[in-house]
Amino acid sequence: MMTPAYDITRSYEENYQSGPQIGGAAPPRARGQRERFLGFEVNTRVGIPAGPLLNARWIAAYTAMGFDLPVYKTVRTRAQPSHPPPNCVFLDRDLPLSEADFDKPLRSRRDAPDAVDAVSITNSFGMPSRDPAVWQADVAVAKAGLADGQVLIVSVVGTPQEGASLADDYARAARMAVEAGADIVEINLSCPNVVSGEGSLFTDPACSALVSKTVQRAIGATPLIIKIGYIADPARLAAVVAANAPHIAALSAINTLSLEVMHPDGGPALPGRARSGVCGAAIRACAMAQAARTVDLARRGKYDFAVIGVGGVMTPDHIQDYFNLGVDAVMSATGAMWDPLLAYKYWARTHPSDRPDHRSADSRSG
Repeated sequence: MMTPAYDITRSYEENYQSGPQIGGAAPPRARGQRERFLGFEVNTRVGIPAGPLLNARWIAAYTAMGFDLPVYKTVRTRAQPSHPPPNCVFLDRDLPLSEADFDKPLRSRRDAPDAVDAVSITNSFGMPSRDPAVWQADVAVAKAGLADGQVLIVSVVGTPQEGASLADDYARAARMAVEAGADIVEINLSCPNVVSGEGSLFTDPACSALVSKTVQRAIGATPLIIKIGYIADPARLAAVVAANAPHIAALSAINTLSLEVMHPDGGPALPGRARSGVCGAAIRACAMAQAARTVDLARRGKYDFAVIGVGGVMTPDHIQDYFNLGVDAVMSATGAMWDPLLAYKYWARTHPSDRPDHRSADSRSG
């Protein structure tokens, strides 16, 4: 079991300053036929969602590993600290969660599972952000470091402020991201680890659509993605999709599941937080079910937006499973943390003739 790139025994600040823990880079990839994503030519439609990529150094490390759609961790129009550590612990769960498990407390565990595809975690950071002057400069560095066939997505969130519109603050953050160099903007409507309104907008068709419409107008031709969480009620999901469809280029789902996670000895697994975001292998079944429903809604409604599948992507097989559902891109957070070569492994499987070792073998045989 390899060491994760994000050291869960250390604070968010320590990981921001000294991470990620990745040795080297993936083997070189020959330029093959490019794919299209939201108007861009990309090497692959595989990326990392908002979460693990804390700054430009993290993005450089993971794009070197073959993740071509990196999402810069969610930023705000003003600085906000992370929740105090610990922020992340392992989940004692071997089987995928279902809706029947949502009202049952889960248990954390001290040790990592033996296999990457069995890793599930719970985390709570609260969408921390550097001051805009800091993150805008860092976004510019991240953008400059991308290779051909890679695009930079920046995730933003509005911050509730007295006397100000939340939708307008989302738009302000989005404009800042574009000014800094974002190719694509994602608005995070679905953080399970904040207690204010910006974390649950995705459940309200009218409120979420107001935000996406306001942001889309603010950023013009820059593609807009909305990130939503799990919606159990099919009718509500359909309403959210229909309300937002006119304003977006893509919909990304799901975020982590907000569930009660307890320490084996009693009390919350993350002190002071009875509920936290569950991600990794445990959420794959729920995430794939929502991806399939969203693809179906997009097709039946003839909506012109892409679908990004996220949740429980731990192996190259899982990436392919999502593409088989009809999604347009796939992103992995927990899987990428424990296996930084995940994207390269998928690329090597789907582009065998472009692998350096394959070409070398061909030249030797000739």
